[in-house]
Amino acid sequence: MGLPDPDGTRVVLIGADEYQNFSDLPAVRNNLARLAELFGAPDVGGLPAGRCVTLRNPANAQDVLDAVHQAASEATDTLVVYFAGHGMRSLDGSLYLALGHSERNQKFYKSVAFNYLRTAVLESAALRKVVILDCCYSGAALEGYMGGPDDLADQTAIEGTYVVTASAATQFAMAPVGARYTAFTGELVKAITDGVPNVSGPLDMNALYRHVSRELASQGMPMPLQRAGDQGHAITLFRNKWKRPRKEPTLAALREEWFRAIQEGLLWHVRDVPALGRGRLRTDFGEPGLIGSLLVARIAARLAQGEGTANIHDWLAASPFFTAPGPTVDELTALINKVQYGFQHDGLATTVVVLDGLGLLPWKPESTDMLLIEYWAAQRGRTVPRTRVERELRQLWDSTDARVHAALSALPSSPLEAYPDLWKRLKGESDFRVGNAGAMVLGERGGGDRAWDRWMSTRTWSILKARHLVRLGGDLARCQAAQRALGRLLDQATPGDEFRSVLERVAKIIYEQLEYIALAVEGMSAIEYELLRERSRDEHFQDGCLGTFQQHLLEGYRSFAPFSEHVTTHGTWGPLPWWSIALHDEREQLAAQGLLVRGGMQMSVTAKSRDADELVITCQEPGLGPSRITAHFRFDLRDAVHACELLLLARRQSVAVDFLTEHIDEWDDREVNLIGTLPIDIGGDIGATLADIATGALRRLMPGASGPAIYHDVVPELERLIKSSRLPQICRHPR
Repeated sequence: MGLPDPDGTRVVLIGADEYQNFSDLPAVRNNLARLAELFGAPDVGGLPAGRCVTLRNPANAQDVLDAVHQAASEATDTLVVYFAGHGMRSLDGSLYLALGHSERNQKFYKSVAFNYLRTAVLESAALRKVVILDCCYSGAALEGYMGGPDDLADQTAIEGTYVVTASAATQFAMAPVGARYTAFTGELVKAITDGVPNVSGPLDMNALYRHVSRELASQGMPMPLQRAGDQGHAITLFRNKWKRPRKEPTLAALREEWFRAIQEGLLWHVRDVPALGRGRLRTDFGEPGLIGSLLVARIAARLAQGEGTANIHDWLAASPFFTAPGPTVDELTALINKVQYGFQHDGLATTVVVLDGLGLLPWKPESTDMLLIEYWAAQRGRTVPRTRVERELRQLWDSTDARVHAALSALPSSPLEAYPDLWKRLKGESDFRVGNAGAMVLGERGGGDRAWDRWMSTRTWSILKARHLVRLGGDLARCQAAQRALGRLLDQATPGDEFRSVLERVAKIIYEQLEYIALAVEGMSAIEYELLRERSRDEHFQDGCLGTFQQHLLEGYRSFAPFSEHVTTHGTWGPLPWWSIALHDEREQLAAQGLLVRGGMQMSVTAKSRDADELVITCQEPGLGPSRITAHFRFDLRDAVHACELLLLARRQSVAVDFLTEHIDEWDDREVNLIGTLPIDIGGDIGATLADIATGALRRLMPGASGPAIYHDVVPELERLIKSSRLPQICRHPR
């Protein structure tokens, strides 16, 4: 079917982005503007001026229906009606399109009854009719979400037209907060703008639907539905702009892309620092971008352990990574200060645009350091023997564990190189029934889509830029669901049934794919495994609470200030737990200096019960050692901030403690001086206890609260509590 006659075509684009009783959907404004551009572009839609009408935030239902009626009466070739916004279902199941003044689940006369719109379209003499609905229902109350049941397309069916809806069974059609377009329309716009591969001639609606569905599925988004009558699938509206692209990146290439993004993000913080400028790093130890990002990550890790800037300066000055004559004292100081500032204010991980979505954990900079060390060792192993890699790990990166050396030097440089594309395997099967059955069990009917939704909604941190993990995690979730579905189907299949052999072949492919996934994960880093693994309900809740807490810790500028009558205090520095112990006389100062030399304090937890209102953490030298220093840190479990501090401590598994003295000078000015910092590891058992107690406290403070919804990093109930509370003190003394 050819393109429509421009003079006989009418398009009505309707959208509501501002609401009084629903959450606003700012992306809808962009939907309307971009679609209008595409319909009017000479090389895409080709419609003359006046043939496409846009109604943004119409005042009432009559304005909408009048515009549709007028377009329907004028169209002789093609009529297109598009709506984006919220929607509602009445008690009898009828669909209503919500406008700015619509009220949730009541006074439906303030909304557009789809039956009226349907009638207006039916009355048109146009030969071809297209209705596109990117809308929501009253059940979707979360900001930025749009949802609806699976029978929408059936209800909206118009004989002789093509109808496409944004959502399917019990899933949510999404308008992610901050996204330029809603999820469905965004992929539709992308398909029209960039074209659809392997389609000759203009784009028919079925080709658009299949392409958009695949793209949404690959991102874990809900699948749209389509219905057509009388060759509606073949209706064409746009020229195909597709040009043969470069080969789709493999998982291995996507993993390399992730590492490059991490390196670029870390170096972004020090982009103006001369010490890491062009030509300042040697190339014989590795690519300068990797070495530079490793130095940034290592500085952050050492700062997180409480190490002084003078020690870090000496380590950098003695390192062999810089070209002669090496950086000056001022250049190294500038580098350390930049990293220190970046870590304190955004954790070098999530809040900076360049690193957001990569999955790095701000409260664990050591994990980012180890991730890059693992990557460096794997890349280094490509060009030098393992024994040299192990030696350089000791000499260059201060690694002392021989077992770690052996493990790192044996890492594959590209663990995803041989990973096969599951969908290509199914498509390549000689028996097309195998491919169809595989697609069925991996998708909606086999529970694959639901498994993907569950997996994606429980990620620790946004990982959308870690595309290899998104794809690998999607394969893992879908394959596990498919394996369960196939088990049930094979149990029901009759021996000797022809279709049983098809199911057995699919089961073999799924089993082999799971083995490939296990092999790939085995060769990847600890961070990647942590981002991929299944998470419990409690872990998901904890992740959301930590994400919410971290956002508040890192927003705005807060600095250390001497506390009045300085006392032992718990608090934070940047994204980390950080405590201070006040020393009040010369004996305590001498004892602390000895303790700092010996190192090592033990931590114990005292609480009357798991649901007590107060928890006390005691730190002391083992056996009350020579120092006899004991410090008690009290946490009020009725305070959401204190509970979040404990949860952060449990996740980090360690805390840095500053030993501080107070001095009153001859002018009665008070100074707080740093004697030294001691990192204390809390151990797995205490960490689990603290996580359990903190989680219980937060659940008591927020009855019914759960982990964040998909594509959201915060728990709204906790956000309200934190905003009404006082944030922890900055306990790290300036270095």
